[in-house]
Amino acid sequence: MNLMIKFRLRIFLLMFAGVAIAYTACKKSSVTKTDPTLTPDVIAGQVALNIEGSLFGGMGAFDASGGLDAPAGVNVHARNIVGGGLNMRPLAATQPKGKPMTTSLNNVTCGEVIDTTINVTGSSNGGTASISGHVKFNYTCSGSAVSGFTTDDNVTITLASPSLNLSYKVVENLTMLSLHPGNPDANLSLNGSLASNGSYQFNTGTKRSGTEVFNYTLSSLIISPTEGDVISGSATFNTSGSGPKGVWNYQGTITFLGNHMATVTINGKVYNVNTQTGKVN
Repeated sequence: MNLMIKFRLRIFLLMFAGVAIAYTACKKSSVTKTDPTLTPDVIAGQVALNIEGSLFGGMGAFDASGGLDAPAGVNVHARNIVGGGLNMRPLAATQPKGKPMTTSLNNVTCGEVIDTTINVTGSSNGGTASISGHVKFNYTCSGSAVSGFTTDDNVTITLASPSLNLSYKVVENLTMLSLHPGNPDANLSLNGSLASNGSYQFNTGTKRSGTEVFNYTLSSLIISPTEGDVISGSATFNTSGSGPKGVWNYQGTITFLGNHMATVTINGKVYNVNTQTGKVN
């Protein structure tokens, strides 16, 4: 079992790669008096990408493909940053009483609670980034084997650079359980809620701004940690946003089919979506 709390710089790329409608396309857009309304098929792809990033891409406080292992410490280290990027340095990763949490937490015990604040900052190429907030893991056991955990996380990511300012907040209230406690490769069940909201402002070019919100209620998701895939289960969602590429406000459901595929239903119409690419078939 390899669950790690993963706060990596790539989160800044993933969160808007999963919302390409609000970021990469925005840089190519000109200022318009009225931004278009985005169609359900476009949003279906973004919903799939966003929830994939939330569960497996490091956009939240953990990567579900890691299983049930406790974090090996919640300090953020430079080695966790992909490709060098900003040189993040730990400012604070403390327990409620203020003691640094730097020891290994791999061998959790039944009923153990990991409750810590995160406050990390870094700078590079004239820009600064920070990750701050609160994470909490409460472990449960079946017999002598760790069988699952509940998590209550509230994390904010900010980036300020000469070309772009952004802020992204993630709130998670989840329960993850092993279907076969003691087996590190066993499938997992996941229930609870995920919520994220972001805003951005381009400082050059069009100097446009935008927002995006994604909220999910998860129902009996079954996750294969070895495949890094949701193989069954569903979630209801609501999402809204605005920006140069367009505006949207939709509700619907996403049903997971395995093999990184899902169906997204919006306004009664079903879209088949690849959760890794967002491509709608």
